[in-house]
Amino acid sequence: MMDKWINNNTISKILALAVAILLWGMVHLDTGTPSSTLTVSYNNKVIDNVGIQASGLDDSKYVLSTMDTDHVKMEVRGQRSVLTSFFADNYQAKLNLNGLGAGTKTLSLEPDLPDGVELVSMTPNRVTVTIEEKQTKSFNVSIVPKGNPDGGLQLGKPVIAPQTVKVTLPKSQLSTVTAVQGAVNTDGISEKFEQKRVKLKAYNKKGQELTGAVIEPSTVSVEIPVTQQAKSVPVKIVYAGELPDGLALSKVNANVKEAAVYASQDILSSLSSYVTATLDLSQFTEAGTRTVQANLAAPSGSDKIEPGSIQIQVTVVPSNEVTDTERTLSGIPIVLQGAGDGATVTAPVGKTMDVTVKGPQDMVNNLTNDDISLVADVSGLAAGQHEVTLKVGLPKYITQSGNAGQLKVTVNIESPSTPAVTNPNSENEPNPSGSGEKGQERPQEGQGSQGGDSDAKTGDNAAAEDKTNPHNGADSSANGTSENSQP
Repeated sequence: MMDKWINNNTISKILALAVAILLWGMVHLDTGTPSSTLTVSYNNKVIDNVGIQASGLDDSKYVLSTMDTDHVKMEVRGQRSVLTSFFADNYQAKLNLNGLGAGTKTLSLEPDLPDGVELVSMTPNRVTVTIEEKQTKSFNVSIVPKGNPDGGLQLGKPVIAPQTVKVTLPKSQLSTVTAVQGAVNTDGISEKFEQKRVKLKAYNKKGQELTGAVIEPSTVSVEIPVTQQAKSVPVKIVYAGELPDGLALSKVNANVKEAAVYASQDILSSLSSYVTATLDLSQFTEAGTRTVQANLAAPSGSDKIEPGSIQIQVTVVPSNEVTDTERTLSGIPIVLQGAGDGATVTAPVGKTMDVTVKGPQDMVNNLTNDDISLVADVSGLAAGQHEVTLKVGLPKYITQSGNAGQLKVTVNIESPSTPAVTNPNSENEPNPSGSGEKGQERPQEGQGSQGGDSDAKTGDNAAAEDKTNPHNGADSSANGTSENSQP
């Protein structure tokens, strides 16, 4: 029965029409009834400190030197899901500098936003910029060593390649460049320093680095030689021992005039004016000319001395064949001995005197002012003016020409500012100087108040002691022939 219905053509058409009407009704019913799940939410968002991105400027000729602000504030709008998916770095304000030259200009900003975000406002939306022309200038390169080499060594002059470089900066900054430098670490080095690539920086007069400087080339190669620190000092001969009776020195000449002392800078700074070689006279037992070797005394604390020894040509002759020669040395300083703060030399005014000496020609011609001392012994003298005979200290084999007592100076001794109060009838009469010291006796007859002759022996010993180091014995500088040594 059912098969007859289905096979009937009329019944099939009626069923098809009914299904079509049902489907049409369903479609129109869904379109007219929207679902609440399709509702979309839009929000606003404020973004601070949005960076300004400048572009288009010809960097080979110009530089953006100033911009009145480097960030803006944006308010944007978009779907909540979109706004929350981006960070502040995804937002920018673009500044187009294409085709602009030097000068100050106010320009508009263009927002650069992520997809799905629209701009509500931007503050500010315009900026004022200053564009400056670049200039290039050549500068010499200097190298700054940092640190000290090993002890006893010193750095030589750096060898730099290339020696000059070009610096490019805005015109206003280029005029402030005072140095283009590279720094190298030389601490503890013991041999030649070499570095192929030393980075350079430009500095102004305040020592501040100009960070925007373009330096071409940006690096240089550096070599710094390392040498031992040295100081050249004269060589002086000092004497030990005695010649036999009947013999005398005629000439003493060294083959070296100066020696190099190697030491740290502290030792060299405190080094005396010469180094010594000791000549032992006891080795010469007969007249004649001999060449002997003498070691140079290296100063305390020095690393070495070059040369370590010298050759000395010595001529010894019978005493009766030696002809003494005279010479006057000027400006020998006067030294007060046994004086307090209140003692001064008033005459001569310059506090120096000339001394005439005699002895073997070669030795006399090689004398210097350092070989002679003038001592005024004022020990025990009362306050007032005193004429004091000087004690003259001389090297061995050198004597003073003329009367030694002719060298006199005037010394003023002041009394203390607050003298002691004493009883004038006291058995122990006060010191005539008013010093208040008891027991000071008046000079006895024959002694005098000059103090020059009363302590002659003591003074001579004191003067001799002044010459023991380094001039003990007959001195002769190794400064060449007598012609070269004449004052």
